[in-house]
Amino acid sequence: MAIMQEAMTKANFERAEKGLPPFKPKKVVRPKPEKPEIQDEITFKDITGFIKLLRAERKVIKNAEGIRFIGFSVEIELEGKKKPGRPKESEKEIPPEPRVLEGWMCEGDFLKLVRTYRKEINSQVIKW
Repeated sequence: MAIMQEAMTKANFERAEKGLPPFKPKKVVRPKPEKPEIQDEITFKDITGFIKLLRAERKVIKNAEGIRFIGFSVEIELEGKKKPGRPKESEKEIPPEPRVLEGWMCEGDFLKLVRTYRKEINSQVIKW
C-alpha cells in the first residue's frame, strides 16, 4: 500500500515512466493579512531621545478576519523637546520636562527597542 506522500499525479507518473523529472508543484499564494485599526500605534522610528521604559505588557489584537497580531502595550519616557526659537534667560537653566509616550507597539519593533536600549531598560517592567 502506498503512503500518501509517495502518491503522485497521473502526469507525473507518466513523466517518471519516460525517465523525466516530475513537474514542480504550484506554490500557494497567500495574501498578506490586513492590519487592524490601531489608534495609538508606536513604531521604532517614533522613539527619539529614549530615557526609560516605564511599562510593557503583551497585548494581542485581532483584525476583522480574526488574524492575531502580537504586540505590546507600552509606556515610554522620552526626552522633552525644546521650544523653537531663542530661549529666554530664565529657560536656559531649566531643562525641558520629559514626555511620556503611550500606545501599542508590534512585537518586531518592541524587540528592536529592547535590543537597542538593552542597558537602559529594566527587564522587570516587561510582562511577557
